[in-house]
Amino acid sequence: MLTILHCLAFCGYSQTAVGKWQDRLSYYELHKVVHAGDRIYAAAKGGLFYYDLDDLTVNRMNKTTILNDVGISTIAYDEQTRNLVVAYNNANIDIVRNDKVVNISDIKRNNIGGSKTINNIRFQNRCAYLACGFGIVVVDLQREEIKETYYLGDNGTYLNINDIAFTDSLIVAATDNGILYAPKTSTLLNVATSWTHDETSLLAGQTVTALDVDAAGRIIAKASAVGADTTVYVQNAAMTFAPLTSGNIRSAKHTKGRLVICFDDHISIYDSQLALQQEIGTIDWMEMEANDAELDDDGRLWIAHQWAALALIDLRDGMTLHTFYPQGPATDNGFRLKAFDNDLMVAPGGHTSTYSGVYLPANVFTFNNNEWETLDDPNGLLDGVTDIIDIAVNPRNNKVRLAAAWRSGIVEITDNKVTNLYNENNSDGALQPYVEGSYTALFTGAVAYDGKGNAWITNSLKSNGLAVLRNDGSWESFNTQSMVAGSDLDHIVWDSINDLKLFWGRANKVFVHDGESKMAYIDPNNGAKLETSIVTALAQDHSGNIWLGTNKGIKTIYNLSSIFQNGGDGERSPVSCNNILYNENGINEYLLAYESVTAIAVDGANRKWVGTSTGGLYLLSANGLEQIEHFTAANSPLFSDKIIDIAVMPWSGEVFIITDKGMQSYRGTATYAFSEPMEDIHAFPNPVRPDYDGLIAIKGFTRNAIVHITDAAGNTVYATRANGGQAVWNGRTLEGQKVASGVYYVFASAEDGSMRSATKIMVIR
Repeated sequence: MLTILHCLAFCGYSQTAVGKWQDRLSYYELHKVVHAGDRIYAAAKGGLFYYDLDDLTVNRMNKTTILNDVGISTIAYDEQTRNLVVAYNNANIDIVRNDKVVNISDIKRNNIGGSKTINNIRFQNRCAYLACGFGIVVVDLQREEIKETYYLGDNGTYLNINDIAFTDSLIVAATDNGILYAPKTSTLLNVATSWTHDETSLLAGQTVTALDVDAAGRIIAKASAVGADTTVYVQNAAMTFAPLTSGNIRSAKHTKGRLVICFDDHISIYDSQLALQQEIGTIDWMEMEANDAELDDDGRLWIAHQWAALALIDLRDGMTLHTFYPQGPATDNGFRLKAFDNDLMVAPGGHTSTYSGVYLPANVFTFNNNEWETLDDPNGLLDGVTDIIDIAVNPRNNKVRLAAAWRSGIVEITDNKVTNLYNENNSDGALQPYVEGSYTALFTGAVAYDGKGNAWITNSLKSNGLAVLRNDGSWESFNTQSMVAGSDLDHIVWDSINDLKLFWGRANKVFVHDGESKMAYIDPNNGAKLETSIVTALAQDHSGNIWLGTNKGIKTIYNLSSIFQNGGDGERSPVSCNNILYNENGINEYLLAYESVTAIAVDGANRKWVGTSTGGLYLLSANGLEQIEHFTAANSPLFSDKIIDIAVMPWSGEVFIITDKGMQSYRGTATYAFSEPMEDIHAFPNPVRPDYDGLIAIKGFTRNAIVHITDAAGNTVYATRANGGQAVWNGRTLEGQKVASGVYYVFASAEDGSMRSATKIMVIR
């Protein structure tokens, strides 16, 4: 009898505190699992999590919690020192013990000519032996420092080491050309000539990718020759080996007295005599695509699955299946974000810099109420569809969304179900594919709704580059050939002040259409002091001003209403794009002139969140003259300095960021404001407990409300002004002293003194 239990954990997701970071990583695709005492650790691309065998909880570990980096190459646990060693793709290393972390960044920082990839980790005598792309690095786990480095190529040159194993007498290294071995007690392991190159066994000349040693002291090797299947070999005498099994093998590990081999579609378990004991294939809904597996002391099999996260199969009671994972998006793929009310949507498709597709499966990841959902496609409309790169929400009915699929058309989504796919066959000719010879593709690159519920769509490489699906279900398209001239178009924004449609793509122009007969384009260098070559981002702020991101910082448009001053026949508009000049340390500079901007988002206080290609994340004041924050991978939990896109959740102020190393969020201090104060002004956390020393968020105000906080006697302890609809209090008096335990009253009024509101906060010291 088979039963299934899905175990999820919403660890750290109750509500992110102001000024704090939260990972939004995917934990479904795992590549490594290790049993570490009372924990089972599982490694994903961005971070890792562990299942606590004592309290039965799932707990995430990544750069926003305790780790020092992102992008995990491998993990390993040393039972002797009780250390978990985490290696990253950039060769950074964390040593974790009792939830305290020591970082060793020597390999990452050093200039090494060979590959610095850490392929695997083994332990011997309280040291970690790292199999690296250039040799072997020995880390003393007690002193928490690098002890030795072995360069094992000819004449002490770099040599890629895939894995390491220890027998009673030998240290063995797996290479792309067989194995090397040496006496493990040798004091000259750093001398390449101390190692013997196996040139006679079946492993000679093969790429050996994994090693292990079983309870009988036999070396187990996973190897493959060019054009052949991967084979697991077993040492039978001295340095001779015999094949055990072959196929598409992902891992081979000796664990709890047995050999566990993961194939691409099943797991084979061999007993201590290397007799096949059990094979595990598909179990009910879960096809067996294991990347790694390990047994625990109770005979249960823990699996790092390709798409089903951490799976547990209890081999003792009829193959009971359990799965464990923290909440997260289906994958770490992210191209564009859209925030609407309490929903965050992720378009996980993409295209290259030359606008070729990357062919990622069509989907939309939606985050709401601390849960992630993927699209339900009951009728198979997305079969063969890839690369969703933009999303829009119907303001008249927010259950209806449209998503632009590069090369395939417009996907209609209702209540998270795919209900239609609009293309040239069902759009009254408004959507037209690009055709060249036998190649046909419908390059719908962007979609945006206007305030009336009309959806505006870009149609690249066609004379009618702009189309609209009106709120009555009718279609129309507009000839933009004279202005657009066959450009790739993958962005569109509705101007809510002038009811204009602004769209752009590969060309160094912003195209503007009134939705009827007028059109013109904006030259980003018209009126600018700093010439740029590409428009990379665009956002309209709450004052109606347009903020342009370019390859050399930011420019602004203050006079968009003059766009058609020269007639509106597709000509260059006289609208000017202005550089923002600010003074830094007595030197006048153009705003972010040395940064290539990739994304701009406006928060509730009209401040600008700006992402860059190499410089991290900026928060600028409403007018751009003040840099409020500058987050980088070096000075914050930001995963990477390469920002792909940004979105601000309007009512929580949480800023979501896609980086090239995964998605995360930061709880900002500003939210969207209400026209009238909420009846229930909300404070978080409330009550404020003794162990909390962060910011207290108070939201639900009118824009930029004046806020006073008093004690029970009516004495003012703190005063501030809301950022948009939210104020923050650090739990201290104006003099910087922590307030005592008690009830504190919040009074607020609009800027003109009207519309007063109040709430209270309990502080416990």
